[in-house]
This record gives sequence, structure tokens and C-alpha cells, in this order.
Amino acid sequence: MRKEHNEREKQKNAGFQLLRGVAAFGIVGCHLSLNPMTGAARLLTGLCDFNVGVFAALAGVLMVDSVNCEGYLARRFKRIFPTYALWSLIYIASTTTFDLLFDGGQINPTYRTAEFWLKVAFTGGAACHLWFLICLFYAQVVLREPLRHIHSWLGATLAIIAGGIMIGVSIANEGWFYYYPLRLAAFLATGYGLGVVLKQTSIFHLPKIGNGILWLIIVVVVVLHLALMDIIPGFARDWLAVGMVLIAFYNLKLEGRGAKVAAFLGATSMGVFLIHPLVTRGLSVIMYKFSQPPYGAGVVLGEWVAAWLLALVATVVLHKHPWSKKIVQ
Repeated sequence: MRKEHNEREKQKNAGFQLLRGVAAFGIVGCHLSLNPMTGAARLLTGLCDFNVGVFAALAGVLMVDSVNCEGYLARRFKRIFPTYALWSLIYIASTTTFDLLFDGGQINPTYRTAEFWLKVAFTGGAACHLWFLICLFYAQVVLREPLRHIHSWLGATLAIIAGGIMIGVSIANEGWFYYYPLRLAAFLATGYGLGVVLKQTSIFHLPKIGNGILWLIIVVVVVLHLALMDIIPGFARDWLAVGMVLIAFYNLKLEGRGAKVAAFLGATSMGVFLIHPLVTRGLSVIMYKFSQPPYGAGVVLGEWVAAWLLALVATVVLHKHPWSKKIVQ
């Protein structure tokens, strides 16, 4: 029985590591700086925001095993805040350099306002993606106490329903709070509830279903997500799809080379996430010179893949040195 459990844990970890790598690739597509796009290009990037929900739901699933540990919030602060602070400084320095060299030759006047620095400190205002790190910490602080008492099917179901309600509220309202922290909290709660269910029941453990069927499930979910683009709001589609995607990746059987690839992509996903806007901004300067808007699917996909590969290579290089590895983990 213990051997079966250990095998399941290895399989789950490999599946989730692969999902982290796939989600990191998808997040790169959110920040390509190529506008306007053709209809085909917009369809190609139609799933990019979904990966935000995937990352947050994964954090919720993984939170199940750690939320009751002593010093949980202190460890989350030590894990998130130094990375958040360092990369905020990196992006401020990079943006300033870019402005001076390529974008008018002067520093952005908003740097002289207190509002800008407050946003940098508390809302991820230094870059287009750092909001995720700080809002993840906020969500874990706020939801830790109610979630840590959930151990049953009923509690897990209520957590998932609460996530759906929060998604509905975020859709029905406008503003930074609804678009960012509330949406993230919704996926975190949903992932936590799903994590409790996965831990306690074998209903969603599908060892007899081959990887081919699981990949088919993922493809069907993705196709439905895109097909309903003009019918159901994006955040609602993300919330409806994320559970099936997590269950499918949870049950993927990855061994040998597949498990190694999954481990590699998972280990480098944070670095890709942190670095990629630097790459996409630089590539956009090149793309503007050699192509004209509206940008088609081929141009968009080319920059997307190139940006991901460059961010991945940079992450691998940084991983080679203990002192630099810490800033991309």
C-alpha cells in the first residue's frame, strides 16, 4: 500500500511539474507586445490568461500539505518577498535603461510620484507580471485560516463553490482588486478544495486510463474553452476548465525521459515567468522593424517561442551558479 502511495505521489509530482512548465510557456504569450493582432493571432493567444488560473490553482493544491505547518506564513513571506523585491528593482532598472536608450531618451515622469512607488511596493507595479507574486502572498494570508480547517468532501466542495462565487464577483465588477487579487484568491481556493478531494478519494485517480485519453481530455477542454470565447466571460471559462486540466495532469503517467523533461520544465518555470517580459520587450523592438501590424499568427507564434526559449536559456544559465539560482527559484 505504501509503495502504491509513493508511486502515486511521484506520478502526481511529475504531472504537476509538467503542467507548471506548460503554464509558464502560456504566460509568455500574455506579454508579447504585438498589437494589433489578426483574428487568428488572437485565437492563438486565447488561452494565455488561463495559465494564471492554472498557476494559482496549483498553488492551492500544493497548499494542502503545508498550510497547517508551524510558521507557514513566515515561510511564504521569506519565499515570495525577497524574489518580489529583487525583481521589482531589476524591472525598474531595465525599464529606465530602455526608456533612455529606445523610448524617448528620458525617464518616465511617473517615477517621481509617490503613487508609483506605492504600487511598486504593494501591487506589483514595477512590471506587468509581478502582481501575481504579491497577490499570491495576500491570498495565502487571507485564506490560510479558513482553508486550513477543511479536511472533508463537504468543506472541499464549499471551497470550490466559494472560488466560483469569487470569480463571479470579479467578472461583475471593474477595478484592480477584482481583476487581480480576487481572481487569484478564487483559483487558490478552488485548487485547495480540489487538492483535498484528490488527497482523500480515489475517484479522480485514473490509473487505468492511458495518457492518450488524458491528453484527449485536455485537448477537448482547451477546444471548448476557445469555442465559448464569445459566449462565456474569460475568467469563468478559466474557472470551469482548470479543475479538469489539473485532474488530467495529476493522472498522467510520466516515466524515464518524460519524467525528466517534466522535472526540468517545472524547475525552470519560475525563472521563465520572472525573466520573460525582459525578453518580449526586447524582441518587440526587433519585430516592429521587420513586420507591420496587424501581426499574424505566424509572427506572434515566432516571437512567443523565441521569447520562451531565450527566457529558458537564461534560467538554465542562472541555475548553474548557487548565488544566482536563488533569484529564479
